[in-house]
Amino acid sequence: MKYDEYIKLLTSKLEKNFAIERDIVIFDNKIDILAKFSNISVRTFITQHDIIDQYNNHEHIYIKRCDDVNEKDIISFGQFLKRISDECIKPDKDHMSTYVTGVLIGNHINENAIKAVEKYNYKKAFCFYLKGWCDVRLIYVGLDNSEIITNKDGKKVKKLYEFASLNK
Repeated sequence: MKYDEYIKLLTSKLEKNFAIERDIVIFDNKIDILAKFSNISVRTFITQHDIIDQYNNHEHIYIKRCDDVNEKDIISFGQFLKRISDECIKPDKDHMSTYVTGVLIGNHINENAIKAVEKYNYKKAFCFYLKGWCDVRLIYVGLDNSEIITNKDGKKVKKLYEFASLNK
């Protein structure tokens, strides 16, 4: 499958629930697609105006193309995702969770890079979890050999990045 076909299929899935931005630069990194999702859940008492409490869940997906992925690419993209969660996530009193997902799409990945993806782990708690948490997911999508490699947190969303036509 070609990169453009895959991106078209992926954006058609994401655009139902995510706000999508294309070709942006964040912290001197060119990101092909940034998809953002926010959900506000509210509990009320009798009327809609009698709010007991509320909490917010967010997800940010950073998609980047990198043809020949090596361990250095994984480490630098992981540091970029860590910097996003450290500097861009500003929790308020209603914040519950934020998931930062980084997706590298390429054609080839070496063995050291595969190990780096699988070992990658970053979580952050805000005010001892009173203001929520942030988990970082790292995913590699191989277009030539139809492989999807994730870290431990990324396994939860692996199916989103799989397509039947990816396996052809």
